[in-house]
Amino acid sequence: MSPRSLRIAIAALACSSLALSSCANAESSRDAASDAGDTVVSQATSGTDDMEVPTVDPAQPALPAQFTGDDGVDITVTDLDRVLVLDDVTIEIMDALGHADKIGIAPETSAHDAILGQSERITTAGSGALTVEGVVALRPTLVIGTNMRRHADLIAGLQDADVPATLIDRSQDAPDIITKTAAVIGLDASGRDLAEQVQQQIATAEANADSLDDSERRRVMVLSSSGAGDSGNTTAAGADTPADQVITFAGGINTGAETGLDRYQAITAEGLIAARPDVIVVAESELDDLGGEAGIWQQVAGLQGTTAAEDKALIVMPDSQIRVAGVHTGIGAVSLQNQLYPDL
Repeated sequence: MSPRSLRIAIAALACSSLALSSCANAESSRDAASDAGDTVVSQATSGTDDMEVPTVDPAQPALPAQFTGDDGVDITVTDLDRVLVLDDVTIEIMDALGHADKIGIAPETSAHDAILGQSERITTAGSGALTVEGVVALRPTLVIGTNMRRHADLIAGLQDADVPATLIDRSQDAPDIITKTAAVIGLDASGRDLAEQVQQQIATAEANADSLDDSERRRVMVLSSSGAGDSGNTTAAGADTPADQVITFAGGINTGAETGLDRYQAITAEGLIAARPDVIVVAESELDDLGGEAGIWQQVAGLQGTTAAEDKALIVMPDSQIRVAGVHTGIGAVSLQNQLYPDL
């Protein structure tokens, strides 16, 4: 990774370009899709070539670190030799801080095999869900959870067992998650630097979105095959999700949040039609489970009655940009924006 200078290409906001509204873009996409009969698949990566994934030079953690988690519990961290992390967002942030080597234990389902190296991999969900006794037996020196519902009982039990364990709410804005994750491992200054880089990228997207009229904002729905855990239901991203952040920063309307969904919830055919999405967004890892580029429109009940299906408008995004809020959130917002509003 190159030195930590952030190179951001700010899109020009020429007044003449405002006449080319997203409505016109949608019409062009609709005509092209109709003529071809195929899905218009956008890989949300274009326009971000000048953006680096934010990182900082590794610094020495200042231990002991005093930290108050989002559960309101104070902990003291004295040892980072064997950190147990429960989500990919923490893995990405620790890697950007230059300390992924401190992760001794991680979920076997993590997408970051290359980052984790020789870390011990464990089952963290389903029938093999972690217990307090099982985690204590792993001898972690710190446990970091990010799901205020799923991880709460485990973290509380570990605290009662005198294991340094904390919750950092993953529904917060990405810069806040970054600063807190850095603080718990004794890297306050590095965390502020990293968060500022991400905030600058978010600000780029927000500045561009300010030029949009309300009538120009595209209606977006993020669909997931796994958002409801093991239920097997197709879910949509509502409020308090990383997806909601990215859509909002990009200038879109998150139809899941608009219709009252909280986090990821199952979506009925009727609910999907009522949400009226113009565009469907799917994470790369979940596309096949949802039917693939061609099959999603038939497999997901209710999609057939939407403008998104009429246009065959599908955006496929890297998991790190849409499923977690962290170091890739700013890049995700800009890349999604470039797909929603190519003439912005």
